[in-house]
Amino acid sequence: MTGLPTGDGTGERVHWPGVVVVGAGVTGLLVTERLRRRGVPVLLVEQSRLGAGQTGHCHGYLHRGYIYRGITAPQRQALTRCADWWDERLARAGGDAVVGERSVVGFTGAAEREETLAAWKTLGMPWEDIGAPGLEGTAGTFAVPETTVSPRAAMRVVAGVAASTPTVHGRATAVWPSGRSMRAVDVLTGEGTVTITAPAYVLAAGLGTPDLLGPWARTLGIRTRLSYMLVCRTGRDLPHAFCLPADSAQGLFVASRPLGPDRVYLMSTFVSFWASTEDADARRSWLGAASRVLATHLPGLWEDPEARWGVYPARKVEVDAPGGGLPEGGVFDLGWDNAVTVLPGKLVLAPMYADRALERLARLTGLDRLRGPSLRGASLPGWPLPGPGPLLAPHGPGDSPWAAEDWEMTPLFTRTELFDHPEPYHPVPAPPTRKETHRWSA
Repeated sequence: MTGLPTGDGTGERVHWPGVVVVGAGVTGLLVTERLRRRGVPVLLVEQSRLGAGQTGHCHGYLHRGYIYRGITAPQRQALTRCADWWDERLARAGGDAVVGERSVVGFTGAAEREETLAAWKTLGMPWEDIGAPGLEGTAGTFAVPETTVSPRAAMRVVAGVAASTPTVHGRATAVWPSGRSMRAVDVLTGEGTVTITAPAYVLAAGLGTPDLLGPWARTLGIRTRLSYMLVCRTGRDLPHAFCLPADSAQGLFVASRPLGPDRVYLMSTFVSFWASTEDADARRSWLGAASRVLATHLPGLWEDPEARWGVYPARKVEVDAPGGGLPEGGVFDLGWDNAVTVLPGKLVLAPMYADRALERLARLTGLDRLRGPSLRGASLPGWPLPGPGPLLAPHGPGDSPWAAEDWEMTPLFTRTELFDHPEPYHPVPAPPTRKETHRWSA
């Protein structure tokens, strides 16, 4: 296919007998889990840990359509099916993935409230009129059945099989097209470039997708959107999850995580920038808008001298579609007969995108013909695969192949320190790394 970057043909070459999945975010992990359960050998390509990148900095809302204006019945049904899928599997597994089973939606104006309530009634969406301690300046607050989860804990529950999947640790840098097929992908590892060939591919590279696809990504309208996430640790009693779906400058989107006797609240506005990298002006502008919203709607928290604040960039790869494109993401056909590209969407929609990717790949390649015995303990030419163990973490007690959520790596300061000095003087520290003794693990 013209316009796509191609590999340079140098470095080590390896053939994989099944499907190569590029990216171990939520969608890549669910694709991996589904392929493994069908008996198809999977090789993951991931430059960080499982669930890092866009997955690691999301709120964790399992949306059911309550915050979207003009949502259609089919869109509502798609969100509901996916939310039910998550709820069922998380309930079956137990554990600490679920943060809260209800969320609060508030409205800043009476007209907006009545318009939205009418839409909820038309679509048969349940809600309850309630009070919301600590949330001020609204024209009504309502409890709705939207679950919030810890993305890391949820992924460990629903896609834990990925932790025993052979993985090459590195960044996919280029694809090799050949007519109507994808014949290879280049992966830059700590020891050089490896060119991997396979019968089929799923490109779920998340934030790496624009660079991986190059000019073709721009043709499809695939772009990177930059926003920010505030992190606030407090002992104040606030709703565990709430949203003010106002315009971009006045809206507020909040989810929380328990942390000892306190809670950590992850807060974002609807202000964003079409940019792949951040700068001081973007951060200053975003924090200025956020400070006005917080002072208006959470004045007690805003004035709390004991609260501690942090901020990190939250980049998202999306399709630049009119109206934002709900549902976002999805499976893209690049014209290849053995590969699909999956863009990130909302966390709740990942099961639907994983299913679509497999359906498309099955039609193209006939996945059943790729079934084979487990490759655990097997080897490829020049590449011994060790036995099961952690993927990217040191082999010590308590180590995990799963990425920390971004808020867990964000330093916290007083409100004055953060908002009066918005330049990124305090970068988010990178996850701990170690020297790899090999590039493969299982």
